[in-house]
Amino acid sequence: MSLSDNIFIGRQPIFNRDNAVEAYELLYRPAKKALDASGMIDGEQATAKVLVNTLMEFGLERVAGNKLLFVNSTHAFLTGDEPELLPPDQVVLEVQGGIAVDSKVLTSLLHWKTLGFTIALDNFVYAPHLQSLVDLADIIKINISVLPNGMAQVRESLRDFSGRLLVEKVETQQEHDEALVLGFDLFQGYFYNKPEVLGKKGINANKAQAMQVVQQAMTAVSPGELEEVISHDMAITYKLLTYINSPAFGLRMEIKSIKHALTLLGLRSVRTWVSMVALSTAASDKPDELIKQSMVRGRFLEQLTEAEGKPDLKSDAFVLGMFSLLEAMLDQPMAAAIADLSLPDLVRQGLLNGDSPFGKKVRLIELIERADWDAVASVAAELPQVRMPALYIQAIFWADAINFG
Repeated sequence: MSLSDNIFIGRQPIFNRDNAVEAYELLYRPAKKALDASGMIDGEQATAKVLVNTLMEFGLERVAGNKLLFVNSTHAFLTGDEPELLPPDQVVLEVQGGIAVDSKVLTSLLHWKTLGFTIALDNFVYAPHLQSLVDLADIIKINISVLPNGMAQVRESLRDFSGRLLVEKVETQQEHDEALVLGFDLFQGYFYNKPEVLGKKGINANKAQAMQVVQQAMTAVSPGELEEVISHDMAITYKLLTYINSPAFGLRMEIKSIKHALTLLGLRSVRTWVSMVALSTAASDKPDELIKQSMVRGRFLEQLTEAEGKPDLKSDAFVLGMFSLLEAMLDQPMAAAIADLSLPDLVRQGLLNGDSPFGKKVRLIELIERADWDAVASVAAELPQVRMPALYIQAIFWADAINFG
């Protein structure tokens, strides 16, 4: 059995001031059977061992999508040998908030910093006895709950800190904008996949045009009709061919025309991808990570549905995942966003009703993204037993391989 069956790995993006992803924080939980198999009594050490072994199996650069990777680091992890197996130029050792700051931790942190690791302090609240930690840190993470009233105190306590400040738990665009004004360098949270002002305004002309292409693609009943839809928009044609020729598709030949794509991939597949390209156009004012996340969702739900023995529904499952972030893309309530779209009933119900069969799948992927592992286990218990951890990490790798052009 692969290690990927023994640990659930997810990641949360960390954005810079330009809204580009600079790093990911690794989210993980090993299965109990993996901890038991490690032969270790100490739970923290067992977790560290399973984590490092898994990262080595996958390749850390794949898990991180060629970005920096923040790894939550316990006392046992920092003072053990496991970090030696990780590349210092790719890993940020994130010191857990509330960790016992003893001489062993400080000595270990100095050692890892000397080797080239970046040091971050998580959920940090300053106290004088923690100054030795501040002196070693490159990044300090501040919970948004202390802002804005507590910002003066943060600045005063960290006036000699020359590193970067990261604000975490950012849930809305408004919170992000406020933190931006306050001078933070990095931003972490789910603000990017939330609508800005839900339903306050109609969508602009560019978004409306892109959604019209989605509707035309979803209702096309023949390759010729779909080709006609695509041929009217050179930007979509170019982006579609760029996507399809990405390593994620694993095609042995270059696709040079829409007709070639339709012949090789079929109407249903190309129709889905035209919709994806049009959605990315509609969300051009959003971080690229939003489109990537929709791709991860689509791929995961597609694979999950096939693994459940329902291959005839896997295309619908991909569309479900792809459209599940439509509120954030359009800044519209879901009901309004899909009102004029021709969608399979299962997909429509899944987007509007969390208790429907497909709605539960959307809920599952949302819980995985938030690393709510207990809730994931509860929802997964209602689904056929499949290799869910492996399917999710494979979906991440697949989306990372897409060429966004």
